[in-house]
Amino acid sequence: MRTNLKCLAIIFATTVINAQQKNTVEKIFINGNIITVDAKNSTAQAVAVSNGKILAVGTNSKIEKLKDKNTIVVDLKGKTVVPGFIDGHSHFMGLSRSTTVNVGSPPMGDVKNIADLVARIQFFQKQKNIAPGEWIDAYGYDQDQLEEKRHPNKEDLDAAFPNNPVTITNINGHMSVSNSYALKLSGIDANTTNPPGGAIERKKGTNEPTGLLQENASRLLKRPAKPAPTLDEQLKGLKEQQLFYASNGITTAQDGYSSFESVELLHKAAERNELFIDIEALPGYPTLDKVLENPAYKFGVLKNHLKLAGTKMIADGSPQGKTAFFSKSYLVEVPGCNHDECTGFPNITQEQFNDLVIKAFKNNVRPFVHCNGDATIDMYLKAIENANKTLNTNSNDRRPVTIHSQFVRPDQLDDYKKLGIIAAFFSNHAFFWGDVHVRNLGADRANFLSPLKTAIKKGVVATNHTDYPVTPLNQLFLLWTSVERKSRSGQVIGPDERLTPIEGLRAITINGAYEYFEENSKGSIETGKLADLVVLSDDLTKIDPSKIKDITVLETIKEGKTVFKKE
Repeated sequence: MRTNLKCLAIIFATTVINAQQKNTVEKIFINGNIITVDAKNSTAQAVAVSNGKILAVGTNSKIEKLKDKNTIVVDLKGKTVVPGFIDGHSHFMGLSRSTTVNVGSPPMGDVKNIADLVARIQFFQKQKNIAPGEWIDAYGYDQDQLEEKRHPNKEDLDAAFPNNPVTITNINGHMSVSNSYALKLSGIDANTTNPPGGAIERKKGTNEPTGLLQENASRLLKRPAKPAPTLDEQLKGLKEQQLFYASNGITTAQDGYSSFESVELLHKAAERNELFIDIEALPGYPTLDKVLENPAYKFGVLKNHLKLAGTKMIADGSPQGKTAFFSKSYLVEVPGCNHDECTGFPNITQEQFNDLVIKAFKNNVRPFVHCNGDATIDMYLKAIENANKTLNTNSNDRRPVTIHSQFVRPDQLDDYKKLGIIAAFFSNHAFFWGDVHVRNLGADRANFLSPLKTAIKKGVVATNHTDYPVTPLNQLFLLWTSVERKSRSGQVIGPDERLTPIEGLRAITINGAYEYFEENSKGSIETGKLADLVVLSDDLTKIDPSKIKDITVLETIKEGKTVFKKE
């Protein structure tokens, strides 16, 4: 009996000690302007952190009462603190800056014309000592920002690179231009037919390729396999990329179209505790079966900062590239279209769309689908309704995501609400391509791009994203575009869709958490949630809206630990 009582005493004492340790305040932040993003958009002065979570939020006096001799006290000196930014959509693993030359136009690069573009690639070729026969990849050209106002063609590249295959990928990622050397290596010539969901642009009056390959046609290129970097080299690259995201205040990032190799690498990094921000990976739909076959890969579980959040499908193309699929025609000439009704095209059929959603639902995998044009969104809605009916299920419980939703119609937003679809919007388009959309689509369609305000009014959960590397990862610039919606020329694109600063902040915090089924653990500064915080140089709710884009991230804190601090 004594032995049992002694054991019980030990157990009780251990429980008390653990409870005390659990509630020990490791760190408190005081004298801050803390924008909590809770349901009331409350503000506070201080926050207490324990074991990576928020223990309490409130006034200085309330929080300071919780400290003990071991508590670290951080004086914010009036600085603004917001929840860690949650990336609605980007490509965390998508761009190797060491092996690809940037040929973007301002502000993404310094290329102003095709001559500049060629010169940048020549400099890169010399700098990297690229041998004859080696493939050269460039990224980021934007035909609408070049002085020539056109896509480069193979002849623009041939004279400068007679001995190397060269491919330059558009800033939208949905098309590329290759020189004659690359086309010949790939067997692309006048006899090559357009692949399903893709188009080879031809010289007028002939079948000869110009070098421009749209959508799935880019997959016809036959690059030789490159030697794989070592695991240590890859882990080093992962660390650098995480620091880059953290420097922009991002504590939860998305890899928006993960290859199987990326899934493997992220899983290895997670096992080795090499991840220090959360990564939401979306294996590309073509690799879904392979991922599902591996019992080590589980969807919907955040472990060691990694989660397979769903599967990604690309259903159409780019509106500025004129490959997004619309119900009404573009108003300008469309490359590769030789008839009057040039509406763009989908990358998949309705039958394939239906199969995709059914497979995802059957395997409890969430579908994240790239849809820019309204006709593609119609296809997605049909596929979800078909899956609901076929499987006798409710998509509201699954939260399907429409990535970009650039030109969703008001009636489609009503369907989003009914079906529980999350609209992952992309307000940076208002700045980068707003003027282009007015020209290509007309003012009415252009002004309703990424209609964040209407979505909020209709009760649709809406997030916002950069689609990095398509636009800069800067979350404050993104927030600014949702508030001001000014184009490069200064025109306001859709004045009725402008958000208040706090609405813009919610789109990249608590709504982002909802996108990943994580609204109970992150996205706002509330008791019990992860201590994911960002310290800013200014108060985005009080500063002149035009200056929101100039706010800088001073410090990023992930689960109570600083992962970035501006020097």
